[in-house]
Amino acid sequence: MQKTNRIFLFVNKINDNLKFENIKHNKFSIIYRDYDNKNNLEKVLDLVKRKKIPLYCSSNNTFLKKTKIDGIYIPSFKKNNILFYKNYEKIGSAHNALEIYRKQRQGCKIIFISPVFEDSKKRKSLGIIKFNLLIKNFKGSFCMLGGINIKNIKKIKLANAHGIAGVRFANNLEKFVNYFNLIY
Repeated sequence: MQKTNRIFLFVNKINDNLKFENIKHNKFSIIYRDYDNKNNLEKVLDLVKRKKIPLYCSSNNTFLKKTKIDGIYIPSFKKNNILFYKNYEKIGSAHNALEIYRKQRQGCKIIFISPVFEDSKKRKSLGIIKFNLLIKNFKGSFCMLGGINIKNIKKIKLANAHGIAGVRFANNLEKFVNYFNLIY
C-alpha cells in the first residue's frame, strides 16, 4: 500500500486567527461541513483560492452547485447512494467494516476511519493495530481520523494510512503542520 502523507482539516468556519503560511498545498486539503448552517463558505472559498488548497464540501451543503470545489465529503451517517454527485471526487468517513463497504459502494476514493485514538468524546478507539487490520481487508485509500494530536502523531507512521484528518487541528494548526512536515 502506497502511503501519501496528506492532511485533511474538517472545518465548520474559518477563524481569522488561523495561520496557513506554512501549509504545503500538495499535502493539505480542507473539508467544509456547514452542519450549523452559519454559511461561512465565503471565507473558506477565499482561503482555498489564495492558497490553492483542495476543497471538499459536505454532501448536504447547499453551495455544491454554486461553487467550484474538488469533491464532496459523505459523512458516515449518509447511508443512501449518492448518485447525483457524479462529477465530483467523493471522500467519506466510516467507523467499521460495514460502513467502509458502504462508502466504497458510494464511490468514495478516500475513506476516513474514526476514531483511531481516544478523543474528547471518549469513544472507544481502534488504535494502530486494529486500524491496520481493518483496512487490510479492503482496497482503497484510508486516512486516520479522531484523537490525533501532537502527543501521538509519531504513532501515525506505524499505520498503513494515506494521511490523517482532524476536526480540532485548527486549534493548534501551525504547530501541528510544522511537526507533521518534520516526520514526513
